[in-house]
Amino acid sequence: MGVSEARRLDSRGLPARDVTQGVGVKSDVVLGAALSGSSKGGGDGRASAMDRQAFLILAHKDDEVFWTLIDMLDYPGNDLFVHMDVKNRRYLESAISRAVRWARVFHTQRTNVRWGGDSQIRAEFLLLRLATDVGFHDYYHLLSGQDLPIQTQETIRQFLSQNRGKEFVQFAGWTFEHWDRVRYYYPLLRAIDPRRSRLARGVNHVGVALQKWVGVDRNRGIEFQKGGNWFTITDDLARHVVSRQAWARKVFASTYCCDEVIMQTIVDNSRFRDRLYYPPGPGALPSSQRLIDWSRGGPYVFRGNDFEEIRGSSALFARKFDSTVDVSIVRRIREAYSSRAPR
Repeated sequence: MGVSEARRLDSRGLPARDVTQGVGVKSDVVLGAALSGSSKGGGDGRASAMDRQAFLILAHKDDEVFWTLIDMLDYPGNDLFVHMDVKNRRYLESAISRAVRWARVFHTQRTNVRWGGDSQIRAEFLLLRLATDVGFHDYYHLLSGQDLPIQTQETIRQFLSQNRGKEFVQFAGWTFEHWDRVRYYYPLLRAIDPRRSRLARGVNHVGVALQKWVGVDRNRGIEFQKGGNWFTITDDLARHVVSRQAWARKVFASTYCCDEVIMQTIVDNSRFRDRLYYPPGPGALPSSQRLIDWSRGGPYVFRGNDFEEIRGSSALFARKFDSTVDVSIVRRIREAYSSRAPR
């Protein structure tokens, strides 16, 4: 699908604009290829205020959780941007087009994402750049393929309307204590997952020790912050992040688990720091409105007997779900929080 077709798509719901207009730097995504993914739906043109949402989905498998997520996000005014890991060779982009009625679906270039390395950051930029190239969205929600909404689409929109302009980025604190992640190089992470290789863990350990010995100390002078990598951000912040891509490529190349650092660092060093959302309560830190349980796992996979806990949460989304662990919770959430499109 070329640029001219993207403009026709805009006439079905998005503000008319030239999707070739960038935000300060030229896109790494060739629109002819990036927009070649499926696009279907778009509702009936009755999108109202706070009704254009971009869901950025980082997925590596298309199991029942993934398809439940797609089904629950199939709602007028929603645009779904999917990055499916290239290692999933069974996935068909055309299948998702046939599965949705109201939402529009776009696919980025598919890349090989490995845990801990900078490949996840690159995939996030692919999603953000494609979504901003397509047009204006009130909010951009980064989700994994193992996340599910735990509010209806109507409730999510109402909450965002009540907090219009806020940025939902979770911060772990205000003192950065993970300097080894950003000071040293971890080139092996681009090829091997250290969680699955004792040799890789050993090589990384020795490599960092050698870099400390010779005095490697990259990224001096940058005020880093850390938190959760999943976010809900405004169009203004999304475009600001995209404009920082060249800087991010240099700073975070071959770093370690810095998908948990990049967004917090960009926000903390910008005017968007003053727009962070703080949940009610004393001493609260900025929140992404995600329900994620790190006390029982890394993170914990929700099960059927967790439904009441989930139902009692004010978060917008929850993770982690795995249909091979417990599919009953996935189906209960779908039944409880799926939205009916307005007639």
